[in-house]
Amino acid sequence: MRGGTLVFGLPGNPVSSLVCFELFVRPAVLALQGASDPGPTFWLGELAASVKRNDERDQLLRARLHTDAARVVLEPLRGQESHMIARTAGADALALVPRGEGTLEAGAAVRYLRLG
Repeated sequence: MRGGTLVFGLPGNPVSSLVCFELFVRPAVLALQGASDPGPTFWLGELAASVKRNDERDQLLRARLHTDAARVVLEPLRGQESHMIARTAGADALALVPRGEGTLEAGAAVRYLRLG
């Protein structure tokens, strides 16, 4: 808060700003508009490909959503580095990969956040 005004400081990296916007700013704006459940809302899907986990922190990987019968499959995009802004335009979800050792294999259940 600055005086009586709600202020958000977002990172300078565009991809980091997108993630922070979806996690913090969008829910705050929705709450200010009177939404009863402003989110963020995570859904359940499964990975289309294995992904390496980070020992130190959870990751939100940019992904494309595909539906296959009654399930949602998340295809992680190539180029997850934070400077890969052009590839981010192809994402319609952020797949939550919890911190840990090793990899999450294809078919593993993950929570995801829809973009947009």
